[in-house]
Amino acid sequence: MPEAIQTAFRKAEKRYKRGQPPNWDNVVDLAAAAANEAVRGIHLSYDLESPATLPFQLFSQRRPPAYVLRDHPGLLLIPNPFTDEAQRWLARKCLCDCPRPPNRTNLDAFFSLPPESLFELATDTEKRSQSIANRTQADIQQSDVTLPKEKFYTQPGSPSSLLERQRWCTLGLQYNWTTKEYDRGSSPFDQDLDNLMRAIAIAITRPDGASDPSSGNEYNGNSFASEAGIVNYYDERATMAGHVDKTEEKMDAPLISLSIGLSCVYLIGGTTRDTEPTPIVLHSGDVLAMCGESRMAYHGVPLVLADTTPKFLSCPNAGINDNTTAMYPEWHYFAEYLTHHRINCNARKCS
Repeated sequence: MPEAIQTAFRKAEKRYKRGQPPNWDNVVDLAAAAANEAVRGIHLSYDLESPATLPFQLFSQRRPPAYVLRDHPGLLLIPNPFTDEAQRWLARKCLCDCPRPPNRTNLDAFFSLPPESLFELATDTEKRSQSIANRTQADIQQSDVTLPKEKFYTQPGSPSSLLERQRWCTLGLQYNWTTKEYDRGSSPFDQDLDNLMRAIAIAITRPDGASDPSSGNEYNGNSFASEAGIVNYYDERATMAGHVDKTEEKMDAPLISLSIGLSCVYLIGGTTRDTEPTPIVLHSGDVLAMCGESRMAYHGVPLVLADTTPKFLSCPNAGINDNTTAMYPEWHYFAEYLTHHRINCNARKCS
């Protein structure tokens, strides 16, 4: 596309994909959000309540600092409100529980995936060498997807090789990336994840008790239910192109997004690609909620930042005393993965 007709959003994407943005001073960093003129601090009107079903505390603060962007009404940010154990629990959930059938992944159309997650298989000394069969050409055509040109998708693969190609899994109502509709059936949404997302939705209801839409969220979080969600898996080279999430029947409920592992640059724009986007650094544990006007804003991830995973995730012995340790593979496998990957877990109400 000629430079003269590129949109403002596309120009920003290309700047950050090169890894050398012209001025890091223009980037909103939640680690120092209070000192940035682009953001305004707000006060949550309700506590973050840890679900009683979990044997540990999810949140390190009941009413953590929260912020909105002055030029992007409805985008609400909470710098990491989680305990270290809660982040490790989220990583375990996203890598082991969420990708299991009947939830779908980007690999389902091309491979006959087993009932275990790829992460579990890749870290099992007895199963890591097994071969996972690829689907026939006829099966792939019936799944309404285009077969990639890479030979990887036409031959069997090991769990570890497939794990590196796992880009997403869908939760609850199953999203069809070809038709852009929820037409792939549904699966039960993980109850603990739903409880977490609902706790956040309640806490961000009408921050400051104001009716000013720039304060964040007029939606009553008590009505929130996680009906659909996506877990995205980014390696250090991965990106997410600018897009708008607008498949849901009703757009008044917030879209809640959690980051785990490597930090990234996140772009938030306007209702067209012509709006100059604001770059934000999202760190592990940060909560981003798209409420109100921001639900129709273009957004994307042009850059994942290497060497930014916090020690309580990347240290091989970090999770050995966690309450849920016995349910999952040894933590050093997660530490190795999270040192080189970012996980984003998001949820939305569709009806």
